Amino acid sequence: MTFDELREQINRSNEYSSRLGLVVTSIDENGAKAELPVREAYHNPFHTVHGGILFTVADVTGGVAAFSNGSPVCTVDSDFHYLNAGLGTQRLFASSHKLKAGKRLLVYDVFVRDENGVLLCKGTFTYSKLNIPNPHSL
Repeated sequence: MTFDELREQINRSNEYSSRLGLVVTSIDENGAKAELPVREAYHNPFHTVHGGILFTVADVTGGVAAFSNGSPVCTVDSDFHYLNAGLGTQRLFASSHKLKAGKRLLVYDVFVRDENGVLLCKGTFTYSKLNIPNPHSL
């Protein structure tokens, strides 16, 4: 399976991301990218993008990249920083970059920006390979 085929399968089969509107736009051996249109329901009481949405976009983008290494994964740790409020944000753009792909653990830096390129948050995520069948092999 190619990276493009994997991306298409992930977008079709990930019900959680689909319900949010999160779309994986690219995957390669070094990371992944994803986009999310911001809905009014994603705002906190101060009308900025809720921190949970920002974290979810980052975690899914890093997780997809980690998954592309050939094994299902789960998040085991993250170091996450909210840098700017998503006030008036219409769309989120996330990108992940592989830092380490070990035998059991995979580590990615993830950045989430708005449509103007403003860095809203960044995190370093660690994923553990799971010893279960992979439904989407490369």
